[in-house]
Amino acid sequence: MRVAEGRGDKAIQRAILSFLLAEHPARHTALSLWWMGFGDMEAVEEAIHLLDRHGLLCCEGGAVVPTAAARHFDWLELS
Repeated sequence: MRVAEGRGDKAIQRAILSFLLAEHPARHTALSLWWMGFGDMEAVEEAIHLLDRHGLLCCEGGAVVPTAAARHFDWLELS
């Protein structure tokens, strides 16, 4: 597991963002992501918070969706 100071768990963030991009426009919650096995609830919530803070996820009334910037980056297939 790779956890950088102040940046959280890279693997969990990557897994959650990749899943949400693939599922877009479906909406998921922290609870549903936990239930699907993306990590313990604290780790899932931290990943969502960090991805939101960096502009990759948007939290809308409990639902979590990738931002337009994240979707565009995914569309460019740079990674």
